[in-house]
Amino acid sequence: MSSTLFNVPLQERLIGAFLEKQSQLIGDKTFLKFEHSSWTFSEVNEKSLAVAKGLLKLNVKPQSGVLVMLPNCPEMVFTWFGCALIRAINIPINPHLMGDILARPFIDSQAEIIIIHADFLKVLKTLPKNVISIIKKIVIVGDWCPTNDFSAQIIQYNEWLEDAKLLPKFIPLGSYQDIQTIFYTSGTTGPAKGVQTTNAHQFSAAIGLIRVVGLKQDDVLFSPFPLFHGFAARLGVLPCLLVGATVSVAPKFTAAHYWEQVVQSKATVGHSLFSTPRALLDQAPNEYEKKHQLRVMFNSHYSQEFEERFKVPLVEGFSMTETGFVLYSNWENRKIGSCGKAHEDWEAKLVDEYDQDVSIGELGELVVRPKLPFIMMQGYLNQPHSTVKAFKNLWFHTGDMMRRDKEGYYYFVDRAKERIRRKSENISSFDIEQIIHGHSAVKECVVLPLPNGKEDDIRLIVVKNDQRLSEKELADWIKQKLPKLMWPSYIEFVEGLPYTPTFKVEKLKLMRDGLTPNAWKLQ
Repeated sequence: MSSTLFNVPLQERLIGAFLEKQSQLIGDKTFLKFEHSSWTFSEVNEKSLAVAKGLLKLNVKPQSGVLVMLPNCPEMVFTWFGCALIRAINIPINPHLMGDILARPFIDSQAEIIIIHADFLKVLKTLPKNVISIIKKIVIVGDWCPTNDFSAQIIQYNEWLEDAKLLPKFIPLGSYQDIQTIFYTSGTTGPAKGVQTTNAHQFSAAIGLIRVVGLKQDDVLFSPFPLFHGFAARLGVLPCLLVGATVSVAPKFTAAHYWEQVVQSKATVGHSLFSTPRALLDQAPNEYEKKHQLRVMFNSHYSQEFEERFKVPLVEGFSMTETGFVLYSNWENRKIGSCGKAHEDWEAKLVDEYDQDVSIGELGELVVRPKLPFIMMQGYLNQPHSTVKAFKNLWFHTGDMMRRDKEGYYYFVDRAKERIRRKSENISSFDIEQIIHGHSAVKECVVLPLPNGKEDDIRLIVVKNDQRLSEKELADWIKQKLPKLMWPSYIEFVEGLPYTPTFKVEKLKLMRDGLTPNAWKLQ
């Protein structure tokens, strides 16, 4: 079936319709595994339909948003597909955020409904009062003790699922042009941006994964990464839906248990991030790493040490939340060190700082544009300036530096200079700076990446307006305001920051100069 997916007309690229179709064709086959439980295609369809009907009872209209704050769990999948069935917009949120940073999706979307795990209700209380007041209905997953903490209507998610099999038939709604999911991605020069993705966009991204790993119906794909990001969702769950394969989702990535989970799930395809191979190599040998059935892992750079020890090839492609797959090569035909050639549905090239093409072998920024309509993002939600800037000169600018050889293979060299990558997450320096500027003793501050292997540490450089402020005092204050993922690794107090003639902080100069001698390491 996978080969025929590549030619499915745009008009038929509907997530909800494919779920219904697969439930009819292979309904008894296992689709979703989570820990020690599993669900067939028919059962996932039933649960998703129950969520869809529950949302309709709450008067959710087509193309209106539903905020979702859930950990990796089966309800995350049921909610996503439930939204797809009724043309609602799924808006997954990182549940580890808090306060003003968490507020962005609420303010952008003005969504009045949130589906949230009971464990994260305490995070909602960190939102400003004017933001939490937007929410009129809270649907709670998991056990919850009733309180008077929220003025919104409270609904128990499990009540939706209990009578799933009793629901009447339902014809999935939608168009390939519909906004289906809004993923939030962090930038460096502004607040987190909501990437508006259509049915066609997500479908296209999933097909890219199918091409890269050669996914087939008898495969089992294992992913321990967050479903609130596009990687595990549209490059894990969705490809398995399209080809009729099985996806096994773990609660979270744990290097010590990765191979045990792979073996227990009987996975043949494994998800990885660029930091995963090193994390697994750092573990002591165990019995499970020799028992796995993986034939390929995606998405990581080639590592001879890794492949010799674990006997599984690593393959990489290039995709972004905004674009889906734009560069790839089939894992059996990979070229070591390359992230592949331009996808058939995309134009790609490398340019210099003036958007002029660079020669073969020269370093340039990757810029891309689609050949088909609606297969990339439909702009950043409520951020027209950022949208226009990203599409400068009618090409989408990825911010990633690469080289291309004469055969058309692309080689990743470096990410955008100011982007912070930590624990497989993109971190917004702007968001951190905005919070820290709120401290009364901070006159100016700047946040920078400090490369540390494949990941980044975070540097915080501060100009004080109260000399009594100590690094520890500031660090303790930050811990109350920011999630741990955003805590700076180093704090540096300086007399002043360097500025360009256009009054912008010279971040590149600060990065070139490196840590100052008085840099204080956060404990």
